[in-house]
Amino acid sequence: MSEAGMSNYEILVSGTRTVGAYFGQEDRFGTVTGGARADLLLVDGNPVEDLSRLRDLAGVMAGGDWMPADSMDARLQEIAGRNSVGKQ
Repeated sequence: MSEAGMSNYEILVSGTRTVGAYFGQEDRFGTVTGGARADLLLVDGNPVEDLSRLRDLAGVMAGGDWMPADSMDARLQEIAGRNSVGKQ
């Protein structure tokens, strides 16, 4: 997208607010506003300045519950371990 000339801000909007508008639910998701779903990523750093900051997760708010990055990593390792048992 950046190679096509979009700014970091435009790229972020295309994956958030624009998706809500596409599905006709811009009042329900795609923005951080009262009454909207409380699913969001908190990153360390400003992705508008550097999109690679999206990989620096501090945590996720999903369904109103906060999960810090270290808890997510542990959960993902647990899931991967269960799914790799007996597979070669």
